[in-house]
Amino acid sequence: MRHDSSIQIACVLILLLSLTGCVAEREKPVPESKDKPPEVTLTPVDLFKGDGAKFQPFLGAMSGAFKLRYEGNKPNANLDIDIWKNGKKVASSGSIGDLFFGSDDRASHEVEVNISIDTVSIEGQDNFNKSKVDTIHDSGSSLVTFTTPWDKELTARSLIYNNEPRTFIAEKSVYVWGMQATSTNEIRTADLSLESLSRLERAIIFTLRFED
Repeated sequence: MRHDSSIQIACVLILLLSLTGCVAEREKPVPESKDKPPEVTLTPVDLFKGDGAKFQPFLGAMSGAFKLRYEGNKPNANLDIDIWKNGKKVASSGSIGDLFFGSDDRASHEVEVNISIDTVSIEGQDNFNKSKVDTIHDSGSSLVTFTTPWDKELTARSLIYNNEPRTFIAEKSVYVWGMQATSTNEIRTADLSLESLSRLERAIIFTLRFED
């Protein structure tokens, strides 16, 4: 009888160990695929909130900022500055490459982008816009200026930006910020959807573009 009981106990123990192994195997996390495209989250930043209000006279009304953070593999992200006319992209004003660059070959998972656009008038010449873009990440910051011709008739201006955070896959190009202008002194409410941008008379659009 004792021999039979020992055999029964041994069988129960083997069965329990087998079940425990199955549960552990099921609960084991699946490693993230290297082929899975990373996700990028854009979070708006209020430049002039609180003590930041003192910087508004220096940056101007046509200013804004946002943060970009990625999860997964580091994307090769570029920030393009494009000129749109009558709802279509007609020219490029410049580009900033490898936004998530970090020193010592270490990628920076988050970057803050600050943008300010000033319209400069010179008597007897066409106006032009100076777009200043400051990128801030773990290893430091970089300030770049782009110059764009601008018609004097474009007197009404407004910003186009996201009010809430948004997350997207780092594959297709994404419109992230912009400034529109008209020659009629009337501004149409706009957002960063392609349908809305297609109705604009003139605009400077910042686009996040991903490369393989």
